Amino acid sequence: MRIGIAGCAGTGKSLLGKRLSVKLDMPFLASKQITGPILERDGYDYASGQQVERFLATQERQKEILKGTTQQQSLCRFVTGRTAIDLAAYAILEMDDPTAIKRHLDQCAQLCAQYTHIFFCPWANKEPADNHRRTLDPWYQFSVHAVELQVADFLTAPLYRLRTSTVDDRIQEIMEILEA
Repeated sequence: MRIGIAGCAGTGKSLLGKRLSVKLDMPFLASKQITGPILERDGYDYASGQQVERFLATQERQKEILKGTTQQQSLCRFVTGRTAIDLAAYAILEMDDPTAIKRHLDQCAQLCAQYTHIFFCPWANKEPADNHRRTLDPWYQFSVHAVELQVADFLTAPLYRLRTSTVDDRIQEIMEILEA
């Protein structure tokens, strides 16, 4: 199984992914293992007020994130809190070169085809909790949410939209889908 947890910031992807990986005895792949070193290397300051997504939006950084994600997800089995759907949505929202976006989407489609399941955590219509790593603007996160749903259709992703909201309920919902 190759399981992705998709959704905009603040929807509980990381916590859900970590807990699910323990339940399934599979490695959890954290996106911050890829973005953290890029942010540090390039001098991003969380206190600056600049949206982290916009800082990471340069064509070169997006390319580096996609390459790192592809390498990270080359394992046979995993649970990850960042999927090709998320990467494609941020590229569409933040990159401004249509040719680069198309190339990025093509690579995301290849990565997306490798997932057995993608579980989508819907936007919660509230300001995300401040973890000093995400953009707190709820309307920006709604934009990410809306684009991700369209990207999932475009990439023909094996997407399951979660209906529950607590981590325990979501794990139960996911286990029922996996066992079906």
